[in-house]
This record gives sequence, structure tokens and C-alpha cells, in this order.
Amino acid sequence: MLTVVIPSYNHADYIVDSLKAALAIAVPGLKVLIVDDGSKDRSMELVREYLEESGLGEKVTIVEKANGGLVSSLNESMKRIDTEFCWFVASDDILIPEGVAKVFAEIKAKPELGFVIGGGHYFNADGDLGTIYNARHDRFFALERSRREREMYTHYPSPILLQSTIFRVEALRRIGGWDPALRLDDYPTFVKLLSMYDEAGRDFGFNPLIDCVRYRQHGTNTSKNLSMQLRMVRGALVALAPDNVRREAIANAAAYYSLNALKHARFGFFVDLVRECELDEIVLSLIKMPIVALQHVVARK
Repeated sequence: MLTVVIPSYNHADYIVDSLKAALAIAVPGLKVLIVDDGSKDRSMELVREYLEESGLGEKVTIVEKANGGLVSSLNESMKRIDTEFCWFVASDDILIPEGVAKVFAEIKAKPELGFVIGGGHYFNADGDLGTIYNARHDRFFALERSRREREMYTHYPSPILLQSTIFRVEALRRIGGWDPALRLDDYPTFVKLLSMYDEAGRDFGFNPLIDCVRYRQHGTNTSKNLSMQLRMVRGALVALAPDNVRREAIANAAAYYSLNALKHARFGFFVDLVRECELDEIVLSLIKMPIVALQHVVARK
């Protein structure tokens, strides 16, 4: 009844641990689908060695494709999933089997839910870095639809992760999967889903206290590349945000990444900011920076 999809790319150091955690999920009819995006390391070799040694190969399907990016891997997986539910986890992240089973039981018992977001923690080589979701997320999901429709663009509480979410496959197919023109995987997905499944507890679930995933932070995370992240987010906002909120939404995003650039002394980011954004967006982002900084301070309390 559940397919765990592991998009893979050059994570030979992590993918077997990710696969082991996925295979430990105690739900009926579990399947694991690995979609490798043209890895140049030993990722798939190590996976096959583990499956041969463990005898668990019958639960796992491996698809190897030419490199095309994460979105292409996700869309490839949607062609192959034949279960009612699915879960996506990057090949360097670790699912918590007990938490996944709890969230699976919730969505299975409530057929009206299109998806359920569980909780999780950031971690790196030094250990646990804290929870993924905070007061900003609690507030966002408690909003009435009319308020959330605007704040999906202007005050979206990033991140909301695919890795912590179980989906009814039908819900993802209703939104058409992933747009190949947008390189982001999670933000456009949740914007589209929340436009169709709009009330927490009735149409979707948000249970951040159920620990479902360890989300790895390391030097190769896309989120570390602030310029690339701004480019992807701005592209998504240009494509998705209504005209009356687009400028403010882009300015808020630019303010957020500018604050991160200052925090980490990545001053080259500001050259890219000028290249990526319109002048009025940049000016408004400078005005927004103190407000955005205060919102994040409050959220951590």
C-alpha cells in the first residue's frame, strides 16, 4: 500500500543507510523505488551489494536514468508507483520507521486526507541540530484558507518538506506531479496541494510531533547555495504567485536569503541578487529585511 521513493544522485556515502531505514518501515505491502539520476559514484553498486546480502531485493525496484535533475526523477517515479500511498526521501536523509508507520496509519484511517505532514529533525556529522517545524508552521497551518492563500506566497514558512510527508498518490496526480520548468521540488508541490486540500485536520494533516525523518545538512545541500536557491524560488513565484502578491513575495524571499548571506558572510550573493531580481524587488527586500529577521526570531521562541 506504500511506496517509498528514494531519488538518488552521488550519495554513495549515505544511500545504503537511507535504504535500510526505508525497508524497516512496518506497513503492509511496502515497496521501495530508487530512481538514480545518473550517479557517477558507486551508489547503485553499493545498493545492489546490500540487497544481495540482505535478501530484501524483492521489495526494491531500481531505475537508472540519464542525469536530468531531481524534478525529472520525481516525475519518473510517478510513472511507476502502483500503490495508494507514497513517500519521498532523499538518498542522504534517514526516515524514522516508527514515525512513518504512525503517519501511514493516520492517512489510511482517514480517506478524506490528501496528505499528512509529520515532523523531523535536522542533523549533520556533529549530531542533532533541532526540529524542522516551529511556531511559524503552527500558525500557517491554523490559518483560514483566505489568509493562507495569500501567505503561501508572502509568508510561506520554509521549509515544508516532501521528506516528512506521506501522500495519497491520487492527490499528486491531481496537481499534475512536478512542473519540469521549475527546479524546486517541495514548494510548488505544497502550494498546489494547499489550493485543493485547504483545511488542516479535514483535507490534510499536520502532526509535527510525530518524528518521521532526519534531514541531513552538509556542504552539498542545495539550500547552502543561496544564489541558486533564490533563483529557483523566484522562478517558482513568477510562475505561481498571483499578480497582486508577486512583488511582495519575491521581496520577502530576497530579504530572507540576503539575511542568510550576511549571517554566513557570503557577500558574493549580492552580485547575484542584482542579476536575478528587478530593481523594485531589491529595494522592497531591503525594507523587508528587519521584518523578516524579526519573524524568524519570534518563530524560534
